[in-house]
Amino acid sequence: MSAHSIRRSRIVGSSVGAVVALVAALFGAAPAALADPPAPPAKYVSLGDSYAAGQGAGIPLDACFRSTAAYPVLLDAEPRTNLLRQAACSGATIADVSATQLSRVNRGTTLVTVTVGANDVGAGAVYAACAQEPYSVACYQAVGAATEVLESGVIATELTGLVSAISERAPNAAIVVTDYPLPFANGLDELTEFVNGATLTLDQQIAAGVGAAHDAGADVELAPVVPAFLGHGAGGPAAWVGSDPADALTFLHPTADGQAAYRDVILAALAS
Repeated sequence: MSAHSIRRSRIVGSSVGAVVALVAALFGAAPAALADPPAPPAKYVSLGDSYAAGQGAGIPLDACFRSTAAYPVLLDAEPRTNLLRQAACSGATIADVSATQLSRVNRGTTLVTVTVGANDVGAGAVYAACAQEPYSVACYQAVGAATEVLESGVIATELTGLVSAISERAPNAAIVVTDYPLPFANGLDELTEFVNGATLTLDQQIAAGVGAAHDAGADVELAPVVPAFLGHGAGGPAAWVGSDPADALTFLHPTADGQAAYRDVILAALAS
């Protein structure tokens, strides 16, 4: 082969190599460059009662009995979740959340969790009134009051209004509403069975309220926790709620393990 031919072959080879490199760049590297960027961290606000505040799961931090073991704090530790405001407070009813916590949500919020409704029924008050004297007048009055509230449907109606208000204030937010676990292990006695049954009715009311808000256009999902807590009720061998009625801080409130279960249920709801 002559020197001219060799030079021509090298030029052609270089040109082919350049074309191959260009094609590789266009069809190999380009898809990576065009891939969707990761979603920004969720701007998260927690609303609700003592279950969301973390009462009983750790050392109380303030008058609302918030703790660092609360499920909103655990969610904050998850990748791409930024807890901006932990507004949940022990003792809050649905009306309290609407009046004192809802303002913490705004148009920049992209994730809201809500746990509320138990204080509207007063299941804990029933147990307090009935634990020592199950046939007392006070016990019957507490049971009657709780039953009246549950049968009225007011919890579903008020929760629908709360979720709709959250959606209006934060139109870009995903809203996750949790319910409540059965507080007691099955079959302990007549009183604990009543409280468990009342809790199931409360959870049905919460589900109805969430469903109505969803039908009205809210981006809301229910995160049921009863299955996660099965076998972990108070009075059982591996309780995830406080079992000592003499300890008002922890009794019938999720332990650290219970709060972790709430976190996991919420994460599953967000991933679905």
